[in-house]
Amino acid sequence: MALQVRMATAGDVAAIVENNCRLALETEQVHLDADVVRSGVERGLALAPEVLYFVADLEGVTIGQVMFTREWSDWRNGWMAWLQSVYVVEACRGQGVFRQLLESAVEKLIEDCNPVCLRLYVEQANETAIRCYRRLGFAAGHYNVMERPLRRPDAGFQ
Repeated sequence: MALQVRMATAGDVAAIVENNCRLALETEQVHLDADVVRSGVERGLALAPEVLYFVADLEGVTIGQVMFTREWSDWRNGWMAWLQSVYVVEACRGQGVFRQLLESAVEKLIEDCNPVCLRLYVEQANETAIRCYRRLGFAAGHYNVMERPLRRPDAGFQ
């Protein structure tokens, strides 16, 4: 498999939007508003290096994606990177696409902002994803992720 991993560009917006909508439906049974997601992806691309998207292409077709966001840690005097919007099209799962995508993207992330760690959050009931992340070296952290809504999301996502 001649997989190419690269930073996403404006030409990748449609594929990222489609994948994000599929991701929400598959993992949380949530239907996202594609127009809102499109605006969010476009804005994310414009916010680099705070937001970085990477895509995996196979024979010119985007089959996977990841997004990193970064958070400053004064305790660690460095950036913490958050892995988000992880998706591999169903027909390509179980073939090492995500591993290759993640490893290549992390290499570039380290070059660009040298983060002190890589964090992610995962739906508690998504055992498949949890097993996958554990195989790739992730472990439960010392923190629970909690959230407090500050505004009503445009997409109707709760």
